[in-house]
Amino acid sequence: MLDVHQLRVLAEVARTGSYTAAAASLGYTQPAVSYQMRRLQQAVGAPLVTRAGRGLQLTETGQTLVRHADAIFSVLRAADQEVSSVVARGGGLVRMVVFQSSCVQLLPQLVLRLQTRHPDVRVTVVQAEPVEARRMLRTGEADLGLLCNWENEDLPEGEGAMLRLELMTDRRYVLMREDDPLAGQATIDLAELAARDWVMESFRDRFMAACTNVGFQPRITATVDDMIAIQSLVSAGLGISLMSELALHAHVTPGLIYRPLRHWPQRLTYALLWPDMAAVPAVATVLGEIRAIARVMGEASGASSRPPEPPS
Repeated sequence: MLDVHQLRVLAEVARTGSYTAAAASLGYTQPAVSYQMRRLQQAVGAPLVTRAGRGLQLTETGQTLVRHADAIFSVLRAADQEVSSVVARGGGLVRMVVFQSSCVQLLPQLVLRLQTRHPDVRVTVVQAEPVEARRMLRTGEADLGLLCNWENEDLPEGEGAMLRLELMTDRRYVLMREDDPLAGQATIDLAELAARDWVMESFRDRFMAACTNVGFQPRITATVDDMIAIQSLVSAGLGISLMSELALHAHVTPGLIYRPLRHWPQRLTYALLWPDMAAVPAVATVLGEIRAIARVMGEASGASSRPPEPPS
């Protein structure tokens, strides 16, 4: 029979890469971690870690066991959350990890709905990029995630064993000043923007690759990760930018316009969580409200998806 405490030690050794670092993280001594690892390897009947330079790496058996350990920890967290929710008569705290543009429209609506319809359910929110968000969900630092990826991408690594619920899609837009030479077009092709200056976010690998594919290297004049700051710099004339439909529906600085970027995949927003967490009342409440908000937003987006008329 596998011991949960020993599995936690293994998971921490896998995360930190050494017995010493795992001991410090768990509040154990290094000999105690070594002892727990020996006991676990004896129970399994195979080595779980091997030396790799100055650190450790998991064997194939160790990797398999860590995957199952993550699922076991998820069940335990779900049980703890559900019991707490029952004690609180349906209330509870849901820890969320989300991407940036969901914070400007989707999340505020969720908070308002919870305050009026489910005052005993509370949320905390951490903004993170998808790789970090998956890690937080996998390790139990978050209960529910809002993530996004492009509709033509494969299933991201680390999501295979988790519950993934698609919520909505949105498009990518070119953001520019109203007096821009391309303002009169209903849609814009990326190749038309080869000679332009750009105000872009830090995470722009797909954008850079797309520019390369159509034959140019973009001139980045500013790297900014705040959407209001991006709009302010575009308004000042520092360059143009790309921005998601979800962000633009929340706020557009006066004097700016946006036009759909042609031949660009839609972005998919989805909820990600361990299957057992979906049965926790507080989590189920939050998830239900998010899905309802996403449906309304999707319908509104569809109704307004026709490209705006060019200015006369």
